[in-house]
Amino acid sequence: MGAAVRLPSARGLAEFTALLDEGRDTVRGLPQERGGQGGGAGPYASFLDAWTSSTPFRISPREAPLIDPQARIVYETVWEALEDGGRTGRRAEDSTTGLWIAYSHDHYHEERVRHGAHEGRGLGLEAMIANRLSYLMDWHGPSALVNTLCSSSLVALHTAVQHLRSGDIDTAVIGAVHAALSPEYFRSMGDLMALSPRHRCRAFDDTADGFVPGEGAVAVVLRRYTDAERDGDRVRGLVKGAAVNHGGRTTRYSAPSPKAQRDVVAAALNDAAVPPETIDLVEAHGTGTRLGDPIEIDGLTRAWRAHTDRSQFCAIGSLKSNIGHLEPAAGLAGLVKILLAMESERLPATLHVTRPNDHIRFEGTPFHLADRARPWPRGERPRRAALSAFGMGGVNAHVIVEEPPRAPDRHPLAQDSHLLQAGAADEQTLRTLAGAYADQLARTPAEEIGDFTRTANTARATHRHRVVVHGTTGAELAERLAAVAAGTTPTVRHTDRTTTAFLFTGQGSQYAGMGRGLLATEPHFRDALHECADLLAPHTDVPLLDLLHGDARHLLDQTRYAQIGIVSVQVALVRYLAAAGVRPDAVAGHSLGELTAAWTAGVLTLPDLLRLTAERGRLMQAAPATGAMAAAHTDARTLADTLEAYPGIEIAAYNAPRLQTVTGPAEALERLRAHAAFTVRPLTVSHAFHSALMDGAVGPFREAVAKTPLAPPTLPFASTLTGSWHTPATATDPAHWARAVREPVRFAEAVTTLHGTGPHTVWEIGPHPHLIPLARATLAGSGATGAGPAWIATLRRDHADQVQLHAALAAHHDHTGADLDWAALHDGKDQRVTTLPTYPFHRRRFWLPAEDRDHATTSTSDDTRRPEHHG
Repeated sequence: MGAAVRLPSARGLAEFTALLDEGRDTVRGLPQERGGQGGGAGPYASFLDAWTSSTPFRISPREAPLIDPQARIVYETVWEALEDGGRTGRRAEDSTTGLWIAYSHDHYHEERVRHGAHEGRGLGLEAMIANRLSYLMDWHGPSALVNTLCSSSLVALHTAVQHLRSGDIDTAVIGAVHAALSPEYFRSMGDLMALSPRHRCRAFDDTADGFVPGEGAVAVVLRRYTDAERDGDRVRGLVKGAAVNHGGRTTRYSAPSPKAQRDVVAAALNDAAVPPETIDLVEAHGTGTRLGDPIEIDGLTRAWRAHTDRSQFCAIGSLKSNIGHLEPAAGLAGLVKILLAMESERLPATLHVTRPNDHIRFEGTPFHLADRARPWPRGERPRRAALSAFGMGGVNAHVIVEEPPRAPDRHPLAQDSHLLQAGAADEQTLRTLAGAYADQLARTPAEEIGDFTRTANTARATHRHRVVVHGTTGAELAERLAAVAAGTTPTVRHTDRTTTAFLFTGQGSQYAGMGRGLLATEPHFRDALHECADLLAPHTDVPLLDLLHGDARHLLDQTRYAQIGIVSVQVALVRYLAAAGVRPDAVAGHSLGELTAAWTAGVLTLPDLLRLTAERGRLMQAAPATGAMAAAHTDARTLADTLEAYPGIEIAAYNAPRLQTVTGPAEALERLRAHAAFTVRPLTVSHAFHSALMDGAVGPFREAVAKTPLAPPTLPFASTLTGSWHTPATATDPAHWARAVREPVRFAEAVTTLHGTGPHTVWEIGPHPHLIPLARATLAGSGATGAGPAWIATLRRDHADQVQLHAALAAHHDHTGADLDWAALHDGKDQRVTTLPTYPFHRRRFWLPAEDRDHATTSTSDDTRRPEHHG
C-alpha cells in the first residue's frame, strides 16, 4: 500500500507523523496571499500553506490558472502515493489499474466567474478529473469521480476493494482532495450552522459546537496482499473489511440515521471477520457536534455489543481536531493516520477535549477517549483499527484495517557495488532529485543500500533526462549524486537510437578466479556459468567451476582448459548483459573469441559452442609445443619484408597499424628479436598458434564442425579470418572455421568493417581487455572522423568484478541514454521497495487575477514538459 498526503504543515508522510506526534492544531485565519490577514478577521480553516502546483500532467501554464487547483494537487499527491507504493516505472507496466477520486465541489468556479473566465473549465470539469489522469497514465481499469460528500473517500476505497477482490484490476488508486477556496463556501457552511464559531473541532467534548474546514489532498494505492508480497512491495497495512450503506428516510435528508450507522459498522465487522475486542482504535467521523457525536458512539456501541460486553478497551478519536474537516478527503486522511500510528507504534491524541460530551457515557461503551498520546506497540496478535465517514446526504462508510504481517526474514545477496538511476522531465529537476537522493543515501545504513537502489531503479518512472551512477557504498553513491546535483557531472537524454558492438577477447586473457565476484553477486551471470558447467561436463575431465575458482585453477595455463574457461565466462557475460538490456547490433572476435561471437550471432547453439571449444582447445594443445609467439611493434609491410630473412616465422595476427603478432619456431623468433629494427616482445604462450605447427589440428577440427548444425548469422558478424562481413556461406562453412585455427587473424580489418555500423559503444567481452587498445589504434590510424564510440571493458584482472561491470553499465547508459533493464539487474537479490524522496515537482502559484493569468499565458517554464511516463 502506497500513501501520500499534502496537508497543512505536512507535505509528506514524515511531516504528517510529526504533526500527529506533536499534537498540533493547524487552524488559522485566511492566509495573506489569498486575500486574508493571516490570522485576523475573516474565515478560519486548516488552510494549506500554499495552493501552488506544477504542470507535468499535460496541463500547460496557460490552462493551469483556469482549472480547479484541486485537480492539479490531487494529481501530484496520487503520483507521490504511486512512488511510495513502488507502482511507477517498469514494475507497474503490466498492471491493470483503476482510479477513484473523491471530490465534492469545484469551489474555484466562483473565482472564475468573478474574473470573467466562464469558458475556462474545459477539461477541468469535475467529471473529467479522474478520467484525465487515467488517460494520461494509460490506465485501463475503472475511472470515476466519487461524491457522497463527507464519506466520499471511504466509499471510493470500498468500491476499489470490491474491484480488487473480483480480480478485474490488480492495482487501485484512490485520491481525495478538498479546498476552501471561495467566500461562498464559508457562507454556505455558515448558513447550515455547521461551522464552529470558536474555530476548533472539539470531537466528543461537551463544548463541541461544529467543525472547522480543512484543506488538503490524500492518496493511497491498494493491491491484493498476495500480489504485493510476490512483487516485493512495501505493505503499510491490510484492509480487512469495508461496508457502505445509506440511512434511508430520516427526519430530514441531512440528518444522520443511528440505525444506518450501526448497520454499516456491523457489516464491516462481518466483512472483516474479526472480533471487535481485537480493535484498538476507532478513527471516528467525529465532526464535533453535540448531536452527531453521541449518535456515532451509540451506533458503534450497538454494533459492537452484538460481539462483546467489555467496556472501554478501545481508544476513539478524530483527526479533525488537528487538521479540520477535509470533507470528501477526511476518511482517507484518517486511514493514513492509522497506518502511520501503526508504524510509529503510538496512538495519537485527539485535541481540544476538556470534558467528554455529557450525552455520552463512555463507561458503558467499549470506548475511551484518545485524549492523550499512548504507546501502541506490536503484540502477539495483529493490531487493528476501524474508521468511519458519514456523508451529509446519508451515505455511510466503515473500514477495518490491520497492521501488516511481520516481514519474513530476508537474505539479501551481498553486493560489492551498486547502480542507481535518477531521472526527471528536465535537467533542473533531475539535479534537484539527485541532491535529494544524495542526502538520504548519506544517512542510509549499508544493509539498506540495495533496497534504496532497487526502489530508485525499478519503482520510479523513466524520464527524458537521466543519469546513472555507481558506487561501492552509500557514501560513494551520495558523492557521485552530489556531483550531479552540483552540475559537474553531465546528464543524458533518453534515446532508443543507439548501436552497440561486441568484441570477444581471445586466448591469453584468462586468469585464475576470473568472474568469481560476479558468480557471488549477479544471479544472471551465476545461472549462465552453471549452465556452461553442466554442458561442458561430458567434454572435460575438470569441472568448470573447479577450473575457474577451485583447486584446478593452475590448469588455466593449458590451452585445452584456458579456452573453455574464457568462452564460458564470455557466455555468462553476454547472458548477463542481455538481461540488463545491453545487446549487440554487430559482433567480431579475435581468434578463439570468434567462436563466442558466432554463438552470439546465432550461428551456433550453446551446447555446440562449448563442445567445439573443448575440441578446439584439445586439438591445439596436442600440437607440437616447440614454437613461440611475439608482438612486433611495426607496420604490416615492414614486418613482411623483414620476415623474408627468417624462414618459418609467420604473421599470426594483424592487430593494429603498428602492432602485429608473429609466430613460429622459438629459435627463429629469438634471432628476430635480437636483430630486428623494431621492438619484438615475446609473449607467454604454450604453442605457436596460427603457424604451421597447427596444421595437424585443422583437419580434425573441420570434421568436428562438419558434424555441427550451423545457421546464417542473425546480426552483422565481422570475420577475423577475412576482415570482412561473414556471409551465410562463410559462417556455415566448416572449412572457414578450420582455417581460422591456422591462418592469421585480420583483426584490424575486422574492426574497420565493424566501425562501418557506427556503434555508439563497443564492449570488449572477456576476462581482461586486450582488444580495446588495438581497436582504438586501428581507427585512429585509419583516419576515422567523428566523436567515436565509447570503449567499454567488462572485466579486468585485479579489479573487483561487480565494481568493474557496474562502472561499465553506467558508462554505457550515460554515453548513449539507452534504457537498461533495471528489474533484471535486481533479480534474485532479495531487495525490497523502501522510502525514497518523491519527485521534486517545481511548484508555483497559478491563480486567476490578471497579473497571474497574464504571466501564465506567456510562461515558457520547463514545467510544461511532462514526464514521459504520463503518456
